[in-house]
Amino acid sequence: MSEPRLYAIPVLGRYGLTHGLLAWARCRLWCEQNGATMLAPFWLKLRIGPYLRRERDKRNYFLLFHSGRAVSGLRRLGALARARKVVAGAEWPAVPALTDAPVVVEFHNALLDNEKKSFAQILGQGSFLRRELIAITRQRFHPVPPSEPFIAIHVRLGDFRLPPANGTVAPNANNTRLPLDWYGDRLDALRRGLGGSVCAIVFSDGSDADLAPLLTRDGVVRAPRQHSVTDLLHMGLSAALIASGSGFSLWGAFLGSAPRLAHPGQAIVPIDANRTRDIESAFGAEIDAAFLAHVRARLDRCA
Repeated sequence: MSEPRLYAIPVLGRYGLTHGLLAWARCRLWCEQNGATMLAPFWLKLRIGPYLRRERDKRNYFLLFHSGRAVSGLRRLGALARARKVVAGAEWPAVPALTDAPVVVEFHNALLDNEKKSFAQILGQGSFLRRELIAITRQRFHPVPPSEPFIAIHVRLGDFRLPPANGTVAPNANNTRLPLDWYGDRLDALRRGLGGSVCAIVFSDGSDADLAPLLTRDGVVRAPRQHSVTDLLHMGLSAALIASGSGFSLWGAFLGSAPRLAHPGQAIVPIDANRTRDIESAFGAEIDAAFLAHVRARLDRCA
């Protein structure tokens, strides 16, 4: 069998899972569209920070994934050693000119060039990318199908900054915790609009004590302790996601095609071409009727 002439590889960097997912997703989709052979990313990274900060997720992503159909091992190393490297920037790359030597296109995960510059390139491909992510996720980390429809609430705490004392999070504030009462208020508004008390599941890196104002509400439970990719895929099975201002919320909703409700100014980027499925909602506001219709449709499918 002759060696492929065109390869591509995602270069994940040292950030969290969903920051690396953009490089992976762009690379996987580009390979699909251009007939390139994908080289498996290097998931193994030495990360000391999660242990020093005593985070729930130690970010050992190499335990979660296998190479799937991508080239790995010695074949990957050989291709990288022989190939001419072409670095893909934030724009969608054209197919490079091919010569006698193989070419590998590198999709880098640069934090400053992340979702805000390149996410639109994969818009509308959430279902395809979810299937591909499940295909490389080890079976034991697949989420258990829910027994009943639910609303997901993702609360990012971890290394995010505390919100201002007045509880007002600026639209351009990055890596900032959202007030817990905003999540509860938006759950109440969703339930009110739907005319029923739908079960809610909280996904978070915080402790039970941190989340007590949410967990003591009727019909609200915490997701079981599970790995990051399991949480991500589990959130996507929801009827709707009340999102934090983090990429983890963004990707959970996007990969599951779940309607997303975000805090004003904290959506990061649009994740759905139909903007009635992807809204921002302020404390105390009523939920838009079109958004509620999308949530009802998901509830009906899951019932």
